[in-house]
Amino acid sequence: MRKIVLAGLNECLGSAFSGLSDILSLARRAIVRAGAPAESASDPFIVVAASPDGEAVRDRSGASFPVAASFEAIETCDAIIVPSFSPDANGRPPDMSPFSATAAWLRRHHARGALIAGCGSGVFLLGEAGLLEGRRCTTSWRDYEELKQRYARVDAAWSARLIEDRRVVTAAGPFSWIDVALHVVRTLCGADAARVAAAFTVGEAAPAKGAHHGQNSYAATTLNAGASAFLADAERIVRQSDALMSAQELARALLTSERTLHRKLKQACGESPKTFIDRIRVETARTLLETSAKPVKELVASAGFADEASFRRAFRRFAGMAPSAYRIWARARSQNKGQLFTLQKDAEVVSKLLTTIFDACVNGVTLADPDLEDTPIIYANRPFTRITGYGLDEIIGRNCRFLQAEDRDQEGRQRLREAILNREQVEVTLRNYRKDGALFHNRLNITPLFDADGHLLYFLGVQYDVSNQVQAELEIGDLRAKLLSLTE
Repeated sequence: MRKIVLAGLNECLGSAFSGLSDILSLARRAIVRAGAPAESASDPFIVVAASPDGEAVRDRSGASFPVAASFEAIETCDAIIVPSFSPDANGRPPDMSPFSATAAWLRRHHARGALIAGCGSGVFLLGEAGLLEGRRCTTSWRDYEELKQRYARVDAAWSARLIEDRRVVTAAGPFSWIDVALHVVRTLCGADAARVAAAFTVGEAAPAKGAHHGQNSYAATTLNAGASAFLADAERIVRQSDALMSAQELARALLTSERTLHRKLKQACGESPKTFIDRIRVETARTLLETSAKPVKELVASAGFADEASFRRAFRRFAGMAPSAYRIWARARSQNKGQLFTLQKDAEVVSKLLTTIFDACVNGVTLADPDLEDTPIIYANRPFTRITGYGLDEIIGRNCRFLQAEDRDQEGRQRLREAILNREQVEVTLRNYRKDGALFHNRLNITPLFDADGHLLYFLGVQYDVSNQVQAELEIGDLRAKLLSLTE
């Protein structure tokens, strides 16, 4: 049976915490009834509300919400959901540093395979845990700039409602907990169970008389429904414009002057009109690249750029890579069960492709060939050589286990072996050793790459050096043990 944990923390938004409990409980009952008589059906999942110490949670208004367990009592789980927080006196998400122990707890469960989800400002706790670094994520529009300021390495999307990137789910909006709850149900129990849950919990439209009582899918309202009227109107105008738009034209469409437009945009999002327009256009382009197979040249006009050169410059500025590289990168990391490639297995083509795309990445990237004996590495990018200290001639042709040296008794190795045997995506944290013998902690994400016919081509590996995070967890644990010894 699947286990979903609701992370209860003081200062959380009480309506979100209790709402999550209610909607998941109702969804579970609806799924059981739809599948078999209640007395003989097995539950698809259980919901456990927990807090750091197992005590009741209090929101900012003083309301109390009971929980069933402490965080430490949760040994294993399949998903953890962090509800929104009440804003502080300045209307911003509260400081997350007091929740450092909870952040470490989230990291541990994510490393063990759990899905970690944040609702609205709850996304900030995922940032505190380091789970958003290098990941595509979203949060409420009013907290967008604050999120980027606090956690500089996040890949935040403006106006996205819900995003999942490598088992980290982020959602925006005042009712984001509904989106998150149904997304978690879909991920853990499948699309059919999610449709049953959505129809029973939020599908309130009455069917026509005599019509088949089918299951409707939940469709949430867009993020900007409650946004600043001026900012929302400006974004809507840019997104809906079919032609290149200047600051003068945007000001005219908003019935204001260019000077007032500049002042209001600076106040609302800290951007000049040109930067604002380019960012919205690039966000549109990113969506087109993620959802369309059209060549980049054909997307230039659709994204609202005058020519391909200006489009590529703007895209690199905001996305940090070329449009074609972004398309492959986004698809590769969004797939949980392997990316479908249309490429044939040609070493020369693959080598040129990966050298162009992955040498510019921050993290280490490798490609292993399952058709060769012992699944050796056939490609490694430059960051991988910098992280490990090995040259390409010392890496190519070897299985990646050589980085573990003689330190083979690691929990993650068994999970890694099973995932590779079953051709499944997996993420584990391993103790690895550089060429000079220095220890570093490697968060390794392995994704199988398939062709259009379902044949396994390669295993794509992405390596993240998380030594600082692991050291911080150890220091927190030591400090906690010392504090506990003083109270005994």
